[in-house]
Amino acid sequence: MKIPYDTSFIPPAPFLEIQLGAPDAAFAIGPVRAFVDTGADVSIVPLRYLEPLYLQADNRKFLRSSWGERRLVDVYFLDVAVGNRRLPLVEIIADERGDEMILGRNLLNKLMLILNGPNLILELDV
Repeated sequence: MKIPYDTSFIPPAPFLEIQLGAPDAAFAIGPVRAFVDTGADVSIVPLRYLEPLYLQADNRKFLRSSWGERRLVDVYFLDVAVGNRRLPLVEIIADERGDEMILGRNLLNKLMLILNGPNLILELDV
């Protein structure tokens, strides 16, 4: 599957459409766009997407931003659909402040993808 970068960003940026759901349940959220961020350790989802799932956080831990800010966050383990693949029990950090969904390496490392920057195409093997 070849997905064009979003050229409304400068520089253009890769995004994927995903779905979210409770473990072993039907996907209840999505499809929604998520920023592909190979520099992020973990995947982050705005809390407003998680609230309709009526799940309790699985854990809490401290997260440090690239600016050095440290804050306590809720951790969820959700199933995530990318293309026709279901990725079970992906660690998701709930973001109470932001509105951008970010796919970090904890999820991206489960996929075969190529960031073809010169052609502004994300190639995903599903």
